[in-house]
Formats: sequence, structure tokens, C-alpha cells
Amino acid sequence: MNINNPTTFSTPDLTLGTANSSGTAGALRADDTILVYDTTNPAAVGASAVVGSAATSARRDHVHAGVVAITSTDEAIARFNGTAGALQNYSSNAPTISGAGIISLTSGALKFPATAIASTDANTLDDYEEGTWTPVLYQTGTSNDATSSTAIGRYTRIGNMVFLQGFLVITSLGSMSGTSSCSIKGLPFPSEATTANQGSCLFGAANDLAITADSTISGKIDANTSHIQLQVWDEAQGVGVMTANEWSANGNGVFVVSYEV
Repeated sequence: MNINNPTTFSTPDLTLGTANSSGTAGALRADDTILVYDTTNPAAVGASAVVGSAATSARRDHVHAGVVAITSTDEAIARFNGTAGALQNYSSNAPTISGAGIISLTSGALKFPATAIASTDANTLDDYEEGTWTPVLYQTGTSNDATSSTAIGRYTRIGNMVFLQGFLVITSLGSMSGTSSCSIKGLPFPSEATTANQGSCLFGAANDLAITADSTISGKIDANTSHIQLQVWDEAQGVGVMTANEWSANGNGVFVVSYEV
């Protein structure tokens, strides 16, 4: 547009005018200051900062159909409301992202999919889960299970690591052979399949076991398995598998486990 050539023009929904006197009504001169008015609220828009240029003042805040005004919450993440068909703001409940890229939760929680989307990136958390599991004492490598009056287990999975606890009270060994090795099955996830990868089991308390004095009970989780191989550490003979008769028909124990999946 050549503003040196007096011309009358307009744009949709806007009214153009001048802040100083013009030669002809509706015409612009080179030294005119351009005013742009929103027709719904002319007083809300002031004169442009530059005289004789195409620069105009900032538009007045307004709302289009399908968009609602968002209240101000510093660094908050906005969300889309499908029912209202508009952007919404969480206000005081909003998660925030700082200028340094730090995400903060002021309420709510992070939710992961039920089936993890695995990542090979060492710095990416791709899974989190909490739940329960049922520990079962059995004869290793068989389907011979002991009978329990209490079998409680809880677990937390963070990424590729599982941390769990269990409490097991046995009332009968059933068909388990007294000299056979025994394990606890029912782990919520099989262990990682890499050769020689092993997890560990530690007992915080155990009662009514038939182990010798100065012996301790522990366990390990071999690669690609879903059970704990119980072991007894004897000061004189070292570590060996725990047998059914060492657990006994009324033995009980509280234990914690950690292993990689």
C-alpha cells in the first residue's frame, strides 16, 4: 500500500482511523498515526508506536468459538477438554515445566500403560507398577506344593527392577519330599534371561525351621525363572540348597527380594 497516495481501505471486523488530522476524511497521509480498532471494544486498542509505518499496536485479548480464556498459572501445562471443546487450565493443580525443563507435579500422579513400552535408553523410565503376589512353597522342579495358612506378597516394579516382600506360614508340607530342595514360586515377573543374571532374597525373620545352629536362610533367583531357590548358609559347610525338612511342616518366614526383569 502506498500511503503517500490518499486511499480509503478497510479490513474485515476492523475499523481504521487516524490519531491526527488528515486531509480528506477516510484518507491516510505519510505522517498519519494509524489506529486499528476492534469493533467490539474500540477503546481497548491504542495508537501504533511508529508514525508513518505499517506497525500497529497489539490486538486486544479476545475469545473465539471453541476457546476459553485460560487463567494464569506460571509455567503450568494447559490441557484440552474434549467435552467443552476448548483449552483448559489446571490452575493450582496444574503440572508445571520450568524454564530449565524440570517437570513438577503439584497434585495427581504419573501413570504408565498397563503394558510397558520398553525403551533401550538408559536414562528413560518406561515402567512403574505396584501389586500383590502369592508366595507358594514347593518342591523345586515339581508340582508338589506345601499348604499355607498365610501367603502374603506385595511388589513394586520400577523400570527393569522388581522389589517385593513376602510372608509365608506353612501348615503342611503335603507331598514334598523331606530331602528335596525347596523353592518359593509365584513371582510377579520372570527374571531377566541373561546368562548368570541372578537376584537375591533375604529373610528378616524365620521361626520353627529345622536348621542347625549358626545357620542362616537366604535365596537366589536364577536367570529366566519365576521362583526363589531357597538356600541355607552353614558356617562349617558353606551354602547349600534348603530341603523341605529344614523348612519343616510349620515353619514361617518374612523375606524381601530384588531382581532384574
